[in-house]
Amino acid sequence: MQKNHLVTALITGLALATILVACGSKNTSASGSRQTLNLSETDDPTTLDVNDMRNSNENDILSEVQEGLTTIESTNGKDRVVLTGAKSYTKSADGLTYTFKLRDAKWSDGKAVTAQQYVDSFQRLLKKENAFAQASSAYFIKGAEAYNTGKGSVTALGVKALDAKTLQIRLAYAYPSLLSDMATVIYYPVRLDKINKVGNKKWKTDVQDQVFNGPFKLTSWKKDDKITLKKNKTYWNAKKVKLQTVNYTTVKKPSTVLSLMQSGQLDALSASGKLISDFNQLAKSSKLVSRKQNGSTTKVLIMNQHNGGTQGLFKNVKVREAFSLSIDRTSYNKAVNDGRDKPTYTMVPQSLDVSGTNYGEYVGNPLKTAQAQYNTKAKRQALLKEGLQELGKSTDLTKLNFVYLTLGSDDTATWLKQTIQENLGVKVTVKTAPDTASFIQMRNDNQYDLLANGWLATADPNAYLSLWNSGNGFQKFFGGYNSKTFDDLDDQLNGNLTAAQRLTLYKQLENQLVAKDFGVVPLTNPQSRIYINKSVKNLQTTVFGGTFNYTYASKE
Repeated sequence: MQKNHLVTALITGLALATILVACGSKNTSASGSRQTLNLSETDDPTTLDVNDMRNSNENDILSEVQEGLTTIESTNGKDRVVLTGAKSYTKSADGLTYTFKLRDAKWSDGKAVTAQQYVDSFQRLLKKENAFAQASSAYFIKGAEAYNTGKGSVTALGVKALDAKTLQIRLAYAYPSLLSDMATVIYYPVRLDKINKVGNKKWKTDVQDQVFNGPFKLTSWKKDDKITLKKNKTYWNAKKVKLQTVNYTTVKKPSTVLSLMQSGQLDALSASGKLISDFNQLAKSSKLVSRKQNGSTTKVLIMNQHNGGTQGLFKNVKVREAFSLSIDRTSYNKAVNDGRDKPTYTMVPQSLDVSGTNYGEYVGNPLKTAQAQYNTKAKRQALLKEGLQELGKSTDLTKLNFVYLTLGSDDTATWLKQTIQENLGVKVTVKTAPDTASFIQMRNDNQYDLLANGWLATADPNAYLSLWNSGNGFQKFFGGYNSKTFDDLDDQLNGNLTAAQRLTLYKQLENQLVAKDFGVVPLTNPQSRIYINKSVKNLQTTVFGGTFNYTYASKE
């Protein structure tokens, strides 16, 4: 049995250097440009379908134009869960049944938001034929796994509308993170009447027939240019929403974002790594304030285990181990991120708190023993040769050529190429895809050995670790790691466990993934710097939600 909770956003940009989002303006009058919020994203969303949401830019937009039972808000860098679509809830004594009372909310076309629309969303997310990547995220719901895998009926799914305004959710096991989970876009209600009108495929990018129940509604989308949101006057709390217009401009180059900030066309942004130095200079000479922001992303190096890569070599654990040990995370962070991020040896962010216990301090460095054993180039190269011998391959390292697939300019690629070549004595070729579609096709066709990616999620280790379960829909993007031992450990989380028992399992899972199977190479946890115009008020920057929560932002 496979469980995968809380996975909310996949970062598809390969450089992973910055999340370029701007926020903005409002006026106390009923008109004027100061009511407009100007935002920036590096790429267009691939979907507007809440059940199919996969990427951080989609999360940023959909979390403001749609709304679920709960929302993540933040004060002074501390996230909290608040009720939004739900006005109250009760929980059974055994923790297995939640009953939510819905607000008197409406969609942008004036129709009521109902409990059945939440049921429709769960059923649609889990319908096997829809093949939504995050379907397994909902396996904490009773009957969800059986229905999604074709072994059970939709009628046995533990989500039911007791009446138009009462939603009941029955769990497969007591799950303490349910309320924060419900803030995830994939669990938002849907309008089947609208979706069925145009079909699933068209619904992904359809603007004309979309309806919205969030504080804003999407009114236009010009591909690779601009997405415009307008205030949703039917939103249940519309009286407290100050902004009238939100513009998302697609800007791929950080230098362009810097220029837009300098010219006053953006009100705020979030930067990380080397870009912080550039924006720090801007902050000194303008009316900006800045603050640090803990990141919820883990940047990783992916090794192709679907078919072992272009030469089939990453099927061998010793080959993967040699590559993992060849990378000094501290040196990587200094070279690629100007030393501003946090090096990591775990999949779960080091700063995450689990029932009062710091995750990083508890788990430690799973690679510590292996690093001590293979602490020279000669030893790491000897390890690589052992793996090659087990595969029946030549041990002449100079004849090996590993393909690193990337998209656009990528400091990670440059540094990793030099480091791996120097440490392992092999050749690394950087293959740059001309555009996103080409990159996706090359990746899906396994035309790579290595690529960089990142994962951000909500505040639960399950959201990061269960990504690596072999039944997870995202493994096609993350190298195809497959370990029965890991899966069995992961399945043990599907039970009523104490916090201490969960921590023990998390540590075992990290060790299995990172230090026994060498299924992935964790690199860093990015730390952001937020730059905001001094006139912008109540702009929230959540750690485990969207980049910015601007529902109630204003500008003096």
